[in-house]
Amino acid sequence: MKELFYRFCRWALPLLGVQAFISCDNVINSPDMYGTMVAEYGVPVMEFRVKGKVVNSLTDKPVKGIAVTSEHSVDTVFTSTDGSFEYESAAFPDEKVKLKFSDVDEDENDLYLNKEVEVLLKKTQNGTGAWDYGLYVADDVVIKLDEEVVCEYGTPVVSFSVKGRVVDQNSSPLENIEVSMGPYSHKVHTEEDGSFTYSGDMDGVSLDDVTLELKDVDGEENGGLFKDSQESVVLKKTSDGDGNWNFGTYSAENVEIVMKK
Repeated sequence: MKELFYRFCRWALPLLGVQAFISCDNVINSPDMYGTMVAEYGVPVMEFRVKGKVVNSLTDKPVKGIAVTSEHSVDTVFTSTDGSFEYESAAFPDEKVKLKFSDVDEDENDLYLNKEVEVLLKKTQNGTGAWDYGLYVADDVVIKLDEEVVCEYGTPVVSFSVKGRVVDQNSSPLENIEVSMGPYSHKVHTEEDGSFTYSGDMDGVSLDDVTLELKDVDGEENGGLFKDSQESVVLKKTSDGDGNWNFGTYSAENVEIVMKK
């Protein structure tokens, strides 16, 4: 009984602004001026024990490293590899106790939302004195924690690539033709054999086609003066995205574009 009361004092008296090491001793042990033991003063108290397991709410897999605390005590225990825990402390007599489960190791074992749970108790042992209400327990308690969803901010993006060749009406390659997607996009120029590769990113979750703009920027120098033109190129998805905001790559190869003089 004495040890139980000491444990309870260590929790309750600091909340009242009283030094526990003085007050608990005085209440239990101090004789009066004649050497007669004074009456004991205190509060009703019970011991409690909760045994259980913490699991992922979706997969039921055990979650280790979760801190278990009580509203009645500063004691803390942590779930083991199999998610199990055993929490013991003292509190005012009641048929329930509130426990808090906190993810304190950040993302070491994934991220979980903290949770408070009111656990029902059952008296299994009577107390030993006026203030001792005995032992209350709860076994096989299963706590399911939700994984924390990390918010990501951004815009869905797809990547694309077009590989091809620019020729004249006689299938002769055209060099130094400017290829772009408009005035505000980047630009590439065809090689001596008329080949080019144009790639980039666009907002969206899929991409069926792109429109390329072609300009003869060197005038008469490479085979004559050619009219500006636009070419719609059909794309095909060639790879998936990386799992964040990239929704995959779309490509077209062996594209031949004919420019007219």
